[in-house]
Amino acid sequence: MKVLAIYGSPRKEGNTSLMLDAAISEFPETAEIHKVYLCDLNFSGCGPCRECKVTGNCVIEDDMQQVFQKMLWAEIIVFGSPSQFSDVSVSIKQLMERTWWMKGQLKNKIGGYVVSGRRYMESTLNTLHAFMLRHRMILGGSGALGFTFTEMGSLDYDPLAIRDAHNTGRRLVELYDFIYSGKK
Repeated sequence: MKVLAIYGSPRKEGNTSLMLDAAISEFPETAEIHKVYLCDLNFSGCGPCRECKVTGNCVIEDDMQQVFQKMLWAEIIVFGSPSQFSDVSVSIKQLMERTWWMKGQLKNKIGGYVVSGRRYMESTLNTLHAFMLRHRMILGGSGALGFTFTEMGSLDYDPLAIRDAHNTGRRLVELYDFIYSGKK
């Protein structure tokens, strides 16, 4: 089982990270898990070059190249994003934009997510769903939402957040087992 966990929060030990850590803790010890903290990388969003239409890959030379390789390697990709201004974080959005060239290459990979925020998370979920469906990934469940209630709040007042993150991880494992049983 090859798992890529993409941490899209600028806070490495914040609510989103706690939830994503809970989700991936449900994977078996034999799973190979790669963690990518987007806040540690130097990369930009998609530009106007459209070179990927000619070359078949992204020509922007930055840290995103290593993320692309991990995305192609993974069988399961789990995103963690705070809901910022009712959508995914800017780093998750930039990553999504840069995958334009990958059309068809993420097909049938299992995708999951956790999201934390104060409220108004519907657009965040829609963006994550649209990304996965656009790439013809298999949407692995309903994800997990963590409501922080205050501007810089914690998940202390949302007892369902961590539980749902664990459930998300278990669902991704269950789906993986269903798809790959007898094939490996």
